[in-house]
Amino acid sequence: MARIPSGMRKKENGLFEKRFTVDGKRYSAYGHNVKECAENEARIREEIKAGLYNSNKNITLDAYFEEWEKSRIGVIKDSSLKINRSKYNNHIKPVLGKTKIQKIEKREVVKLQQDLSKKLSASMTNGVIVVLKTVLNAAIDDEIIVKNPAANVKPLRTDDRPKASETIHRALTREEQQAFIRESKTEWLYEFFCFSLCTGMRLNEIMALKWRDIDYINNVIHVSKTVSWKEGGGIEETLPKSDTSKRDIPMNDTIKKVLQMQRTKMSLVYGEIYARKMDNNVFIGSNGAKAVASATVSFSINSVLKRLRQQGIEIERFTHHAFRDTFATRYIEEGGNMQTLQKILGHSSLAMTADLYTHVLPNTKQQEMKQIENGFSEVAVL
Repeated sequence: MARIPSGMRKKENGLFEKRFTVDGKRYSAYGHNVKECAENEARIREEIKAGLYNSNKNITLDAYFEEWEKSRIGVIKDSSLKINRSKYNNHIKPVLGKTKIQKIEKREVVKLQQDLSKKLSASMTNGVIVVLKTVLNAAIDDEIIVKNPAANVKPLRTDDRPKASETIHRALTREEQQAFIRESKTEWLYEFFCFSLCTGMRLNEIMALKWRDIDYINNVIHVSKTVSWKEGGGIEETLPKSDTSKRDIPMNDTIKKVLQMQRTKMSLVYGEIYARKMDNNVFIGSNGAKAVASATVSFSINSVLKRLRQQGIEIERFTHHAFRDTFATRYIEEGGNMQTLQKILGHSSLAMTADLYTHVLPNTKQQEMKQIENGFSEVAVL
């Protein structure tokens, strides 16, 4: 690695910065490497000398967002870049995009927040303001502004939102679970569905799962990767967003049986050598794709539900996430510990797990009270 010259530094976003003073005024030059930074410094000095340099004081939010976004490439996931770009283009750009950063005031940010809250949820509105705050914080680092006008804008309260357990999270009943698994036996993704139900793993985690992650020695599944969607299309394997998502899931006999069924199928379709390669995906598409596509999973689920309806069995449409919720529900119903469930699911807190699945607890509380009754056999004896 080339030595960084005196007076130059490498910032957290990967860019090199050189600060310098001309006639008592401070300036900064940037570059993706030492050479580019030095060249930009020389150019700025020449422009200052010729009276042509236009400082950052006139830069608009649109122009600066473009610079900021480029500096984040390779630092954050492509999927996160895409989300930030969507929030900016849809909600910030139409209102503040043409405004010079130095002219943005807190009242304008507050008004943006208020206007967004009339058409978006509180959490989505807060997410948009976070993007704006982040960009303006970077503008402080680049000495365009000295204070972030969005810094003291408080996030909207989200206490009035319905609990996740009352909205998108839905578990299959035991009858629905049995009917679905029975009817899905002819599907290419049958083993995929069984594995999802028995482990509670997220869809993107299963899509990234390799045979090397199946640890028969320690009897666990190592969950260490996920997949995300790239800016230009397609998917890539990445690290999970949080440390708690990286975890080991214990295997029981049913999970091992499902994995053996999947390996046998891979041997029959693609040959024994293919099925034994540790770097291959555990589950792949029927067309030989390296990973199962999320659209394929949705299509297969809907196909099974359609056939069940034709048989007079009506099951409300669900997504792959229902398998995760079903696993958690069965786990609690069968007496599983909530703290252990938190670790298996990879939740960041016990409160998150409890918020999602407390609706399962009333019946299990009754069962557990009956189980401990023997401990009080001497009480209330006539």
